[in-house]
Amino acid sequence: MAAPWNPPVKGQDFKFPICLEDYNIPGLFIANPTLAAGDVTISKDGGAFANVTTLGTVTPASGRQVVQELSATEMTADILLVVFHDQTVPPQWADTSIGIVTTA
Repeated sequence: MAAPWNPPVKGQDFKFPICLEDYNIPGLFIANPTLAAGDVTISKDGGAFANVTTLGTVTPASGRQVVQELSATEMTADILLVVFHDQTVPPQWADTSIGIVTTA
């Protein structure tokens, strides 16, 4: 398998790092965010959103970086939108999204 970081290739596993903004302290990234089922969803080519197969991992442990992995099946699209939305009330982090354009 090719390196899963870059570029994002259609139909191949892919992972990317992201930091989530602290909901209670805007402007700062949250340390050790808790991700639960339904917090991270994906839309392929403008379609309906679905939960990702694998939730991101805080790396290093207790740090601020979340490494989100997408499966080859999730990567079968030209344009992906991954949305991070904490479903707890109040939320730990502010909503954020990342768009991914795949290559052939």
